[in-house]
Amino acid sequence: MPAASTNVPPPDDRLTIVCLHCDKPQEVGRKAMSITCKFCSKSLKLEDIPIKDYQARRVIETVGVVTVDKKGSAITDRINCGGLIVRGKVKGNVKSRGPVFVGPEAEIKGDVIAPAIAIGAGAVLEGRYEIGKLNPQ
Repeated sequence: MPAASTNVPPPDDRLTIVCLHCDKPQEVGRKAMSITCKFCSKSLKLEDIPIKDYQARRVIETVGVVTVDKKGSAITDRINCGGLIVRGKVKGNVKSRGPVFVGPEAEIKGDVIAPAIAIGAGAVLEGRYEIGKLNPQ
C-alpha cells in the first residue's frame, strides 16, 4: 500500500500569486475566486474582470487581468491589477503587476506603473508612465 497523503493537492492544482497590498507571494488553489492574504489579512480577488460598458467605481482591484472592451469605459480612482488590456477608455491611475496592452483606438487618462507596455498606433495617452519597474512598498 503506497504511503501517499490524500490531503495534499497535486502541484498543478496550485498557483502562486503576489499580494497587491504587501507584495508577498503565496500559493492558492487554481480554482479559487478570492482569498484573504495570510500575511496582511486583506481580501484579494483572483478572477479576471471584464468591463464591457460604462462603469464608475472607486477602486478596481484583482490579481487577475482587467479587460476594457471597445465599448467599455472605466472611470475610477485607481486600478490595481495583475495585467490590463484596454480597447476602450480608462480614466484613473493604474498599477499593474503584468503587462499593459493598449489598443489602437484606446484612451488612458491617468498615471500608469507597469513592468511592460504595448501601445497601438493612434491610442490616446495622458499621464505619467513608469515602465520597467514596480515599486514594492
